[in-house]
Amino acid sequence: MKLNKTISLEHIITIIVLAGSMAMAFGFMKADISHIEKMVELKADKEIIEYKLDVIHTELMNVKEMIKEKK
Repeated sequence: MKLNKTISLEHIITIIVLAGSMAMAFGFMKADISHIEKMVELKADKEIIEYKLDVIHTELMNVKEMIKEKK
């Protein structure tokens, strides 16, 4: 069996399509990673806010107890 070793237009189109699809795949993976990073940052911010609200709530309860004790 003899292989045709010439470069044809079909070969060039195939190589271009493969390169384009690989570039798109890497682009989509990067977009997914960026989205996940943003979600992690938002969750971390949410946890910090919840912690601060818990601390504020505890402080308010302590102040309320102190006011009750003084009356």
